[in-house]
Amino acid sequence: MTNYELINDEIMSNNQNRNWKFGFGIYFVILVWSFVIMLAGGCAKTVTQIVTYGDQMAVEVTLRGNPDNDANRYFLVVSNNANYKIPLPPPDLIEDAPEFIEPGDTPTTGSPEAYYTNFYSTWSGYIILEPSGFFLVRGPFVIDQTPTPEVLSNLGEVSTKINFSFRLGRIFDTVPDNIYFDFVTVPWPDGEAKIPSDHLPTTNNYISKISGSIAAITDNEDSGLEASLDILGCRVEIE
Repeated sequence: MTNYELINDEIMSNNQNRNWKFGFGIYFVILVWSFVIMLAGGCAKTVTQIVTYGDQMAVEVTLRGNPDNDANRYFLVVSNNANYKIPLPPPDLIEDAPEFIEPGDTPTTGSPEAYYTNFYSTWSGYIILEPSGFFLVRGPFVIDQTPTPEVLSNLGEVSTKINFSFRLGRIFDTVPDNIYFDFVTVPWPDGEAKIPSDHLPTTNNYISKISGSIAAITDNEDSGLEASLDILGCRVEIE
């Protein structure tokens, strides 16, 4: 082989090496950019997840019989406090504050101070069903200051289901992450003590403020109660 041929082979070999290195470099760059784009896409999916908070609570309570809002009262108590308290039916009565009455009412049994200390100070507000329909009452509740009820709605069609809804901003200045609640039925005899008859199976009922959240609670039938006072279930949804 001549010197010319040797030089030519060496040049061709160097060119082939350079071409291989150049091709490998392009492939490596493409691979790196593909990985970066994939990571960016994954991060974008995480960042764009949005949580929507509701501004309304819809409530449906099922009784064993039709509600009698002339003889009884029906209360939904709501709170931002997990340790809120309500007057409970027998046998869990509190001796110095056994009645379920509204803030500002004069109790038949016990002192007004006991009701505010034991119960009202832990409430954010409540809804009451009475003969005129549904009323919303906003806290805080302070002794010697009678709150002003706001009209919510009329009773509507009478059935075993009590339905109503309200804007959360009508009770809370800032809607809490979890809203605690209980529903209570109370006989309302003139001039006599208003002792609660039934409430949900526990006072540890709550629902998240995230839109679409649902809390469904079942209560056992109590044949010892009037049908209009016996709660069978409650469904709450944030809209």
